[in-house]
Amino acid sequence: MRIIVWMLMFSLLTACGWHLRGVTPLPKEYRVLYLQTQASNSFNQQLKLQLEFNNVLLTDMAADAPAILQVDAVDIEKRTLSVTSSGQVAEYELNGRLNARLLHLERNSELPLQIKSRRRLTNDINNVVGTASEEAKQRRELEKDLVGKLMRRLQKAKADAFIPLPASNAEESSQP
Repeated sequence: MRIIVWMLMFSLLTACGWHLRGVTPLPKEYRVLYLQTQASNSFNQQLKLQLEFNNVLLTDMAADAPAILQVDAVDIEKRTLSVTSSGQVAEYELNGRLNARLLHLERNSELPLQIKSRRRLTNDINNVVGTASEEAKQRRELEKDLVGKLMRRLQKAKADAFIPLPASNAEESSQP
């Protein structure tokens, strides 16, 4: 009886489209990319790892790729959520924002991408070192989450969502 119940639950999960995250297959035209980034080293390492894991070939020169992924620096803002009765900060919120553009050189068009993510962080005033290490951990997790969301947005990139580039801007963008 248990086996039947488990099989029924599993079939319901697969029927609704649920699946484990893993490889995020990108459209074939983006399997060769030039990565132009201003983000931190840890973010770049995570992004390159995810791109290579998803069978994307990263070129050394922009001219060798049909598309360029331009990534701006990750902006993480720390905001106070609540304070204690003594005026000490009790809880923070980390808001991460990533701006990127996918340039398609052959079509002379771009796809602007803006990705946001947030994390909550409690502030223990009696354990400053622990709170600082927890904040660093949350920042790393926030960056990892932004990379995952960027990969899913790249996977869903549709040709009709691209915006035509002005003629002079396209030439400047292809320069490494």
